[in-house]
Amino acid sequence: MTVHRYHRQTLLEGIGNEGQERLRSASVLVAGVGALGCAVADHLVRAGIGHLRLIDRDLVEPTNLQRQCLFAEDDLGSPKAAAAANRLQAINHEVQLEAVVDDLRPTVANDMVDGCDGIADGLDNFATRFLLNDLSVKYGLPYAYGGAVGYEGTAAFLRPSPHHRKHLITREISEQESGPCLRCLVPEAPPAHHTPTCDTAGVLAPVIAVVAGLQAAALIQYLARGEHPLPHVLTRFDARAMRMHQLDISGSRREDCSTCIQGQFEALENANGNQATTICGRELIQLLPPEPKPTDLDALHQRLSAHGLFERQTFLLRGTLEEEFDEEGKPIGLTVFSDGRVFVHGTLTAARARAINNRWLGG
Repeated sequence: MTVHRYHRQTLLEGIGNEGQERLRSASVLVAGVGALGCAVADHLVRAGIGHLRLIDRDLVEPTNLQRQCLFAEDDLGSPKAAAAANRLQAINHEVQLEAVVDDLRPTVANDMVDGCDGIADGLDNFATRFLLNDLSVKYGLPYAYGGAVGYEGTAAFLRPSPHHRKHLITREISEQESGPCLRCLVPEAPPAHHTPTCDTAGVLAPVIAVVAGLQAAALIQYLARGEHPLPHVLTRFDARAMRMHQLDISGSRREDCSTCIQGQFEALENANGNQATTICGRELIQLLPPEPKPTDLDALHQRLSAHGLFERQTFLLRGTLEEEFDEEGKPIGLTVFSDGRVFVHGTLTAARARAINNRWLGG
């Protein structure tokens, strides 16, 4: 380990050389490499966390550059997980980075936390956050929750009760140290279209930095095993009021919680997942195969090139079809990933997306 690199961090009470060595041996899953995921991963890599697994389903687009700090113009069109890993490796060559270009769903979720010591939330929807919460409780993993939209952001460092823990990956979280899980705080996902998103309400990039800083600060201290216990609080930041408010959630564990009390992992055990989903802020539908399946992108490239303009890239094949058009007469686009996922660009109708998929890719 390069001692001088982390010198200012090892001077901190609660970290020191022993804590730095623990960080070097630690592994974190960064779920979602958008604005929050980029910022959290940047902090963790600079802090010397030994291994990061980055998972994201999406590609870098121009609107990402306003707030997603690991991407540059040269990354446009590239898978976010891969582009982020390349940038992070340039920041710290000592860290092992694993890029997973995939959708975080039940069929792959268990593998994503294999060997991990913590979870960092970089997501934008509660359906997948509940999946992370299931993983947190099942494997006894601390969960750095975060969210941001508009001028406001929220963060909490959740350590689940060990009552229903099925496996143990990280250090023991005692009953005394544990607190509520996400389902205790939010039993059900908010109704669709009733909550603002960054695509409908916008987001101020510095709010992302504040929330990600809170998430990373909690994970770094926890993994270094500092003696000072981290409080069970929900922190809200309002950039317009320039005010931070904390809510004590230490007594917020629900006695009827379906996850940490009853041991039901509803999101994780939903084997079918959501087979057709819209990507936030984009006119496209993502189609998921029932199970991840290897796709011969080279053969598909040869076949589709007779019907449109397609480019073979690392991890994916993308292009437009000459015989399929959207409502404005523009060509429908396809992005096919090596795991069998498909983006159908130019429609928000799941039925049409499936029809196009079946016609050109064989269902």
